[in-house]
Amino acid sequence: MKNPFLISSFVFIFLFSFSMYLGSPVYSQTTPSDKNEYLHPANKEKVIDETVDEFYLALRDLKYPIHQEVFQRYKQKSKQQQRHLDTALFKEMPDASVNVRKKILFNEVEKLNYITFDGNILRTYPNIDINYHQTVSPDRQVYFFYSFKDTEKEFKGNYAIYDVETKEMVAGGSTYMPKLNLTMNTYDKESLEKVAKGMYSSS
Repeated sequence: MKNPFLISSFVFIFLFSFSMYLGSPVYSQTTPSDKNEYLHPANKEKVIDETVDEFYLALRDLKYPIHQEVFQRYKQKSKQQQRHLDTALFKEMPDASVNVRKKILFNEVEKLNYITFDGNILRTYPNIDINYHQTVSPDRQVYFFYSFKDTEKEFKGNYAIYDVETKEMVAGGSTYMPKLNLTMNTYDKESLEKVAKGMYSSS
């Protein structure tokens, strides 16, 4: 009588262990959401009258509370840290080769990357990849600002992307890149201006 019991117990344990090893289809199933939940959801159909130039002036005049808060936070920091205020509250460079202001959808910002040569390799700036900004819908309206100076000796640039509705910055930064002193690293200023105008002309 004991042998059949032991055999059936062994078979049950084996089958249970084997099913656990394979994984039960009931427990392994997931229910992925078809709809991404963005902190900044799509709003490409929404009409927002403020132009990019109007927003730039409002930003510089600290018209909105969110920018006043940023300004106050920076004013409490050391003089060294306050140097970054023009990045946190975007300001065009006074000696820029090119200044860009655009009101676009977030999925269009990647097209506005600029390519420069550092005397060794081609470099892209700002090198924006929207896949790294998963809180912002590709169909979200944004203000895009970009200011850079590209010469034979150096490349300096800063950019900022602001949400059109909330007025908060969703991406931004600045860079400085010295260039190698090579004879091949020469620029025709007129050619640079043509390239920049071609890339950033309003559609």
